[in-house]
Amino acid sequence: MITITAREDVEQALADPGLVPLPAETGAEGSMAWLRATVARFAHGAVHARRRAYVEAELARIDVDALRRLAAGADGDDRTRVLRALARAMDLPELDAAAVAALLVVAANYFGGEDPAADDAVRLLLPLMRTADPEQAANRIGVLIQACDATAALIGAARAGSRDVHATLRAAPPVQVMRRTAIVPTRVGGTAVPVGELVLLEVGPLGLAFGHGPRVCPGRALAVALAEGALEKKE
Repeated sequence: MITITAREDVEQALADPGLVPLPAETGAEGSMAWLRATVARFAHGAVHARRRAYVEAELARIDVDALRRLAAGADGDDRTRVLRALARAMDLPELDAAAVAALLVVAANYFGGEDPAADDAVRLLLPLMRTADPEQAANRIGVLIQACDATAALIGAARAGSRDVHATLRAAPPVQVMRRTAIVPTRVGGTAVPVGELVLLEVGPLGLAFGHGPRVCPGRALAVALAEGALEKKE
């Protein structure tokens, strides 16, 4: 494993198309493995570009101010508030307790895991995504999952500190490291990276918690709105 800490090198690595999140092997449609292999996050090349364009269009439909109000009015713990507010903003059905529980199971297995309950959770969620296109349904679940834990962590850190979301992102960002795998031989700064090498990027101290380059997170404004809305709610 190679660890990269210098800002110039981290930005170079994040912009390198040869360094990607660990690709996922697929499984039967509707399984957890299939979901990981079908979302934009774990794709690369033209497939990633196509799926990312869909995700960006999906997020562009969301009214940021309305999302903030939805987060302020949502019930439950921080992860539940994030999920329910974002689902409403995406014009998805109201998430009941079973749907929230399913999303949390999927979130726990999103980066790997063999929990059989995750397959059942994906199958429960797919019909709620309001599209007949399985790929679009998978990426809608992906939008919810990728907002869940990181945004809840941001809310918790802001609540424990200044309650200023922007200041918290600078001082205690929820994402401290990103991992990439080399799919072709490449270089980061003066370091050669062979095929298959894991690269650990320390993004938190550099203010790059939302990434950089072609994979920069398109949901930064939405994450801030969710966090600010949740912090407005009376405890």
